[in-house]
Amino acid sequence: MNKDIKKIYDMLYSPILTPYNLLENAKLDNYEYVTYYSNDIGLVAEMKCTVDGGETEIFYYQFDKENHLQRIYQKNGDTKDVVFDRGKEVKKAKDRYYNHSSIIEPAS
Repeated sequence: MNKDIKKIYDMLYSPILTPYNLLENAKLDNYEYVTYYSNDIGLVAEMKCTVDGGETEIFYYQFDKENHLQRIYQKNGDTKDVVFDRGKEVKKAKDRYYNHSSIIEPAS
């Protein structure tokens, strides 16, 4: 249960990953580019890289104005598929916590 509480805390308050962490990826051999631009939410890091199997993929990391990662998208043709969503991860962690805590018997 402590692991669930930590996960909830991290999802609510930790940046998880910052735009600065992703900058180092540009130095890796399997990355073609890492570029940054702003939108209404905050900062977007766009990265093109070669993944296992030799396929080239484009990922978008959406950060809020405090540089906290909010979502990761993967380009799939003309659409972007959500790979990570902070809000959904918070909900899953809370659900897991509540489900575990409801099965714990009170001490007598």
